[in-house]
Amino acid sequence: MRKTLSTILIILFIQFSFGQNIEHFTKENSELTDDDFWGIAVDKDGNKWLGSAKSGLIKFDGEKFTTFDANNSVIKGKYISPIFIDSKDNIWVSFSQPNGLAKFDGKDWTTYSSSEIKLSKISIIDITEDENGIIYFGGSNGLTSFNGIEWKKIKLPKSVTIRALAVKSDKEIYVGHNSGLLIYKNTKWESLTTENSELQQYVRALRLYDDNELYIGYGGNLTGGYSILKNDKWNHVNKENSDLSNNMVRDIEIDDNGNYWMATNDGLNIATNDKIQSIFFRQRGNAIMDIAIENNIAWIATGYGLFKIEL
Repeated sequence: MRKTLSTILIILFIQFSFGQNIEHFTKENSELTDDDFWGIAVDKDGNKWLGSAKSGLIKFDGEKFTTFDANNSVIKGKYISPIFIDSKDNIWVSFSQPNGLAKFDGKDWTTYSSSEIKLSKISIIDITEDENGIIYFGGSNGLTSFNGIEWKKIKLPKSVTIRALAVKSDKEIYVGHNSGLLIYKNTKWESLTTENSELQQYVRALRLYDDNELYIGYGGNLTGGYSILKNDKWNHVNKENSDLSNNMVRDIEIDDNGNYWMATNDGLNIATNDKIQSIFFRQRGNAIMDIAIENNIAWIATGYGLFKIEL
């Protein structure tokens, strides 16, 4: 397989002090049949699973790219996202046109109907897992969970299109949607909006970390960016009050060094020690779709290829 270091272009548009190597994989320099990526996840064996726009699910073992599509799997649709790998190393895949949800255990594929997962329609936008191994699926038709044996629909206080999920247990659930954030604690739901809290509109990403810090990424309005909520205290960061390159934050990940990686609509942002640094991979159109952290490597999914950054 041919692969190249796209160093010349990156050096021109990069603002990044880590100084590590960056590799760029595209259709032109590798075996990829599609380099328009919507999602990425890494399994326990180090395989990278890429959700493409039109060529199905792509597995990358570090050397070889393998495509799973309608010809050799149950994946019949396009725009593979999200991709989620659970604690048992099952790969969960959502796709559209037609909509579907599938699980791959490394050998066999399983597909799920809307009636099986207790939703009126399969339209999954986010997937996560709690500390007890229960998996949660949210989208335009509600919230459902799977304990490995049975599915359970979770009743929400109001009808919303779920954009992001963060779950500690079935007793602590965070649901992000276009108009706010739903929080389930102490057996009751609370609804946060721009009117009753410091929350911004259009929640797009949620990450709950061990010290009960909730990171909230927003959908790019004038006061978007991201917020940190801890012990009922808010810290809001956006393009206007920081070096954040763009106010749309699609994904938030943390590496082993405590750095926060954010996929924005204009560049990759890394927050470390109260400073934000940005990577621009090209002169225009620097939208980042998804991020996966693998030990000392960050994998970046974009509409113009896969990037590997050594930390």
